Amino acid sequence: MELLMRKEDVEDLTGDKADLGEQAYRLLYREVIRCRILPGQDITEAQLCDTYGLSRSPARRALALLAHDGLITPVPRLGFHVSDISLVTIRQTFEMRASLEGLAARASIGRIDVGLLRDLNTRYVEGANAGLPGMMEIHDDIHNRIYAASKNPIMEKVLHQLLDQSNRIAYFVSKVGGRGNAGSDVVVDEHEQLFQALESGDPEVAASNFQSHVRHSEQRVVDALLSSRYFSDLPIRIDEKGAAAL
Repeated sequence: MELLMRKEDVEDLTGDKADLGEQAYRLLYREVIRCRILPGQDITEAQLCDTYGLSRSPARRALALLAHDGLITPVPRLGFHVSDISLVTIRQTFEMRASLEGLAARASIGRIDVGLLRDLNTRYVEGANAGLPGMMEIHDDIHNRIYAASKNPIMEKVLHQLLDQSNRIAYFVSKVGGRGNAGSDVVVDEHEQLFQALESGDPEVAASNFQSHVRHSEQRVVDALLSSRYFSDLPIRIDEKGAAAL
């Protein structure tokens, strides 16, 4: 199992803001989301302790939380299986996210500083040359501020989870060499449309624009995966509705 430990990851484990189990969970959660622990990979408590310098009890707590998140599945006597990424899980993730982002957009009308979002978007453009992680962080900041402006903490929490799942898919696309047809300029243009929709004061316009943005994001990652080596050798079957599936 090839896992790389970075300086900032080690520093996370030495902080005093959370117990060791929570710190270990945050570290391993990030490793899974960023696909440094890959989808479909089999892992064990002992391997994680050795790789990340964790004690058994914090590692066990972290694994229990990751299993609760649905990111790993216990395999009796063998360890854990990291959840796979498939076209089905991609569709389900983006379908839920599109629906809830529409609701968040409606609720955030008049509650958010659109000028600040535009400033973040400018940084997003500049970060396009800094690599995927930098772009993801700025992109997330834009969306998370909109989620917070909804003033619905339950919906905000679920949207955070769905955004993380979307990011995991995007990191995976990068790992397997997928290439989308649309670059960062398209996403930047879509963000500006979102900002204008928020400024319009029309909840339905805002909801529609946010849902379209998420659906376009889904199509980009699906196109990229289908063009990658990950799916090139998989058999295609026809489901009961006559649709192609992998």
